Amino acid sequence: MPSRLKVLFGVLGTLALLCLALLFFVYYLITKSFPDASGSVTVAGISADVRVFRDDYGVPHVFGDSDRDVYFTIGYLHAQDRLWQMELMRRAGQGRLAEILGEPALKIDRMFRTLGLWRHAQKTLPVVDGKTRFSLEAYADGVNEFLLTHKGEFPIEFDLLNFEPEPWTIEHSLLISRLMAWELNYSRWVDVVLTRLVERLGAAKASEIFPTWPEGAPLIVPDELRGKRPGLAANQLLDADQQFRRILGTTGLASGSNAWAISGSKSGTGKPILANDPHLIFSAPGRWYEVHVQGPGLDVAGATIAGVPFVIIGRNRSIAWGVTNAMLDDEDFYAEEVDSVQHPTRYRFNNAWRSLETRVDTILVKDGPPVLLTVYQTHRGPVINRMEPSAQFSRQLLSMRWVGHEISNEAHAFFLINRAGSWKEFLDGVRQFAVPAQNFVYADTAGNIGYHLGGRIPIRRTKTPTLIFPGQTEEYDWKGFVPFEEMPQSFNPPEGFVATANNRIVSDSYPYYLSNLWEPEWRISRITEVLRSQSRFSVEEMERLQQDVVSPQARELVPIIMRAYQGRQNEPPDVQATLSYFRNWNFEMKANDVATTLFQAFLVRMVKNTFEDEMGPQLLGLYDTVATLPLEAVTKLMKKGSSPWFDNVQTPQIETMDDEIRQSLSEALQDLKARYGGEIKEWRWGTVHQVEFPHVFSSNGLLRPIFTVGPFPAGGSHSTVNKGDFPLSQPFVNHVGPSIRQIFDLSSYHNDRVILPPGQSGQVFQKHYHDQIMLWTHGGFRKRLFERSDIEQAGYDLLLLQAKQ
Repeated sequence: MPSRLKVLFGVLGTLALLCLALLFFVYYLITKSFPDASGSVTVAGISADVRVFRDDYGVPHVFGDSDRDVYFTIGYLHAQDRLWQMELMRRAGQGRLAEILGEPALKIDRMFRTLGLWRHAQKTLPVVDGKTRFSLEAYADGVNEFLLTHKGEFPIEFDLLNFEPEPWTIEHSLLISRLMAWELNYSRWVDVVLTRLVERLGAAKASEIFPTWPEGAPLIVPDELRGKRPGLAANQLLDADQQFRRILGTTGLASGSNAWAISGSKSGTGKPILANDPHLIFSAPGRWYEVHVQGPGLDVAGATIAGVPFVIIGRNRSIAWGVTNAMLDDEDFYAEEVDSVQHPTRYRFNNAWRSLETRVDTILVKDGPPVLLTVYQTHRGPVINRMEPSAQFSRQLLSMRWVGHEISNEAHAFFLINRAGSWKEFLDGVRQFAVPAQNFVYADTAGNIGYHLGGRIPIRRTKTPTLIFPGQTEEYDWKGFVPFEEMPQSFNPPEGFVATANNRIVSDSYPYYLSNLWEPEWRISRITEVLRSQSRFSVEEMERLQQDVVSPQARELVPIIMRAYQGRQNEPPDVQATLSYFRNWNFEMKANDVATTLFQAFLVRMVKNTFEDEMGPQLLGLYDTVATLPLEAVTKLMKKGSSPWFDNVQTPQIETMDDEIRQSLSEALQDLKARYGGEIKEWRWGTVHQVEFPHVFSSNGLLRPIFTVGPFPAGGSHSTVNKGDFPLSQPFVNHVGPSIRQIFDLSSYHNDRVILPPGQSGQVFQKHYHDQIMLWTHGGFRKRLFERSDIEQAGYDLLLLQAKQ
């Protein structure tokens, strides 16, 4: 063989070996952290052996002989499956993301250092009751035992970012709970966006596009703030919050959830059935971790949050419960008068000067110098517009009061609920819950159903919608909180069901102000319509209701669209075809439907054409982040039929609603043709409306296809029970929807249904990372076993945690 050929073969052989070695190394990096699902492991920290059965989807059933042992094991399991997620969220809440992600995360760190969530968690620890603290301590010990025994075997994210997790503490669990409260808070966006709209458009015109307010309700714009534009001062907070939400997968708010319970008289089983599907921002991994735990006095199954050991939505042997966001206004902003623009030390309050509390924080930044942050605080809370260096010369300081800064014990609430055996014991837990305010729906094996609002309701001076307030006096300060006994509730209503879909909770006769933002009536009206349509329902019919994609919004608006074309001849063929689709539509927004695509494309254009000429693109973009506000507003205006909003102020003529409808439909068809080409019949909703579950690394073009789950075709929309939200600025990427679906049959322990997208594991390439996604997208469910004997005979993997002697 010629020498050159020998050299060539030698080089090729060497390269092949190097490639093979690289593949083995990558395989090792990826799989070294995969959890042990079977066998036995000796651990320090438990008093007796604990058995962990994992079902075919990796969901653990934990059986232990003491409270400490089972909570220890939950911590161990969370660390096995969701360690990266736990690390990411606690660093976010502490304001320490820049340590691992560098300068791009600095804005998020400034925000959370200013909010002081970590300091609040440390302050909360002393008031946590003994039993709850004991459980949290056992959980932290379980996490730390896993960290200690698995050094060098952490998930691949730690390798890519070149750091290791620190020990877990009780305060970290308290922090995770408060961070969830921040994520689900709506009121800061409403107050700020409304203030911005009032500043730009005036109170009367702004109120017309916040459609949940009663007709003619006053908007209070205090004389002290006229012309001072305090809404602009909050830009820093909203910008940082949007960047945090990008890490979660979107820049908008997660809007929606459904929960209902039917009594035994409406159930085919003779006992209540409870259904719940909370709507959150889609992410990989998902926000929930499913578990079933059995110990002394404890037998509970459902959804936990990685970082906290208690079941948030679930059932035990006596009761079941679900939650939806109450959308309570639990936050206010105050424009403060200070003694110095550049170096404030005092603020004016009740005709006197008070000292500002200040602290200097140091933020560590990967590959960069440390950053100093001065945080200011009034008696109400932190100043939120001095986070960035560019804000040093702000003319006014904006302070924030939030229920989330009050000392409360949500961990104890769920400790009690997990063990509750009756409505009274359930309410003992709900009473402890402060933030984020939730609608709690209840059912029990005795045949009872109920509803109770959980959360602290601030008592304010008036019941009118809130803007940014002047802070010079106590006039706009909170006057305490609504007593628990006076909060909205219902028990065994005569109609035979309770239901909530983030809709308005009470009428104007309720003596306290709750909120000025609710979700539109579309989902709750459809749920109520179905539950009233027949006398009895099966569990399978509850499954179908969770999957329902009938749009009450489309039922309202399509006739209005059709009337805009009455008497008009010679419309273009595409318009005629679209009207034909609308005319024959049953208003179901299924993935294979064409009319849905045409309708949604029309709505995107209608919102833009109605509002952008007066708001401008930046303010409209901010308006679009507040749940479904733009869609609800344009629906209200179209039902009204005439409004100055329909006139384009940039043209000399005066446009009517019909003009806007015809222009918007024409432009929508142009948009679809430019983007997708082909014929109208090819524009099926699932082709354009796709769901994705992004990972933090999805922003990296190389890593995105590895860590992102999806895209997959999706049905539904903002207006359907089966939620399929998308940002109007990014049509039609489905970014918010059912984060878990659960149905609890109170007649049987064997007939519960659950589906958790994308999967139980948080580790990419692990088989349970996205093994539930196809079931979820096709409307499927899993049955969850509950009895120990059935679980032991099911052939599940068994991991035995043996107590170290």
